[in-house]
Amino acid sequence: MRRIGNVVFDVGDVLVHFRYRDHMKDLGFSEDAVDYLSEHMVRTGFWNEMDMGIRTEKDALEHFTKEIPQYGEEIRIFWDHTEGLVKEYPYARDLVRSIRAQGYGVYILSNYPTEIAARHWPTFQFLPESNGYIISGREKLVKPDPAIYRLLESRFGVDLTESLFVDDRRLNLDGAEAVGMESLLFTGYGQLAKDLKDRYGILIPEEAPEGK
Repeated sequence: MRRIGNVVFDVGDVLVHFRYRDHMKDLGFSEDAVDYLSEHMVRTGFWNEMDMGIRTEKDALEHFTKEIPQYGEEIRIFWDHTEGLVKEYPYARDLVRSIRAQGYGVYILSNYPTEIAARHWPTFQFLPESNGYIISGREKLVKPDPAIYRLLESRFGVDLTESLFVDDRRLNLDGAEAVGMESLLFTGYGQLAKDLKDRYGILIPEEAPEGK
């Protein structure tokens, strides 16, 4: 069993639900609008540029209303109400707290647009339980660029060879492995509990209080 001193978590769909489809439904969008904007606005390279911190919400509004004029009103409503894009999973704070209580460092590493992070992150209950965090938009770096993982080392003194990265995307785990980190693909809380125990001897409650 490899020695692990730190656990590093992704945020979206690991500690919080990135609920953009539900959010658009909450705003009253039609099913067709939800499908189209999910594909042509949220899951696009432009959004990735927001994660990189080189595009702003103003840029997004201008770009998408020009590119998708048939949904111009929905796009304006969407960018006026980004507060509901995510919802923290009920288990997130206790997960981070329980791992840290066992003597591990716990860090957060996320691809996240700067302005949206400024709105969301102060509300996250798990954040004060961590040892530190890195937001891609602030750093102008995104996973899986090796440089963003190495920031953990330079900024917090984290030994990457003794660190485990948990993410829901294989590509981001490949980036972590490239700099010497261990990795776990997050597919749900129950599987995470099993993998942490079996592979690293890290104990968390086997069942989440609610949620994933």
